[in-house]
Amino acid sequence: MPTPRISIVTPSFNQAQYLEATICSVLDQGYANLEYIVIDGGSTDGSAEILRRYDRHLAHWVSEKDRGQTHAINKGMARATGEIRAYLNSDDTYSAGTLHAVAEAALAHPEADLIYGDCAIMDGAGQATGAVLKGDIANLEDVLDVWGVWWQRRNYVQPEVFWTKRIADRVGSFEESLHYVMDYDYWVRIFAAGGRAHKIDRTLANFRLWEQQKSRNAEQSAAEMLVQLRGYLWDANVPIDRAKRRRLQGDWQYSTVFLPEVERLVAAGASRSSRMAGLALCVLRHPRLLAARGFKARLAAMKAGGGHAVPGGAT
Repeated sequence: MPTPRISIVTPSFNQAQYLEATICSVLDQGYANLEYIVIDGGSTDGSAEILRRYDRHLAHWVSEKDRGQTHAINKGMARATGEIRAYLNSDDTYSAGTLHAVAEAALAHPEADLIYGDCAIMDGAGQATGAVLKGDIANLEDVLDVWGVWWQRRNYVQPEVFWTKRIADRVGSFEESLHYVMDYDYWVRIFAAGGRAHKIDRTLANFRLWEQQKSRNAEQSAAEMLVQLRGYLWDANVPIDRAKRRRLQGDWQYSTVFLPEVERLVAAGASRSSRMAGLALCVLRHPRLLAARGFKARLAAMKAGGGHAVPGGAT
């Protein structure tokens, strides 16, 4: 059967030390029906010279100022013509045979809109650390459950995810206002649009951990994710089960309202009775907390400890 065209976009900015390895990991796939696009943000570190060396192997490349990573991805995707799409950051790589494996999966599972596999972790020098993250997200409720799924190491890492043109046409472009979680937001939108997932049981990509990458900013990333998540959890048009929605709303309020209030009261030196009164008022104002897993675990710990403090002596 004819192999589907696969379009890969690499956004890059001042990562010449890794860019060539990324390019080679795509071109060395030996996948004939490949459309490879590199969008560089006007790097000043020699990236453009590397791109010139590979000019004849690239469907398109440019090195010019842009509005950041997400804008670069959207610029590349606007040029993409493949039935299957993905983006690969300029410090990550594909494993050997990845594109053939994705093409085979797409042909065998034509109903799938999102195809993913496992992702190995490598260090800054490109050496394997031995860690392999095995994503396991099959539907909209899974991807919205950041507490029970995403933050329990069942998440997609990103470079191991591919999707179809037909779902991209429905979902649109990546959200440029997002700095850390534009990929997460895109997966949510794919599932919310009715997209179906298929997992390939093999390592598809290698994610590089190094000092200056923005994904190391876990607190900022989590904060941006929770802000974005609120819009989905309180949107009645997002098709999730009512009980699951209530629980996820409670989990959201526990993370963004209850725990900050605990920290505020402790920092203010409030007495235990004052803290309990303040937290009781918080629950009255946000009754979804009663469905939150973290809140339930906290109450259970209080009962087991005779009503005394749980994590950090906070209540």
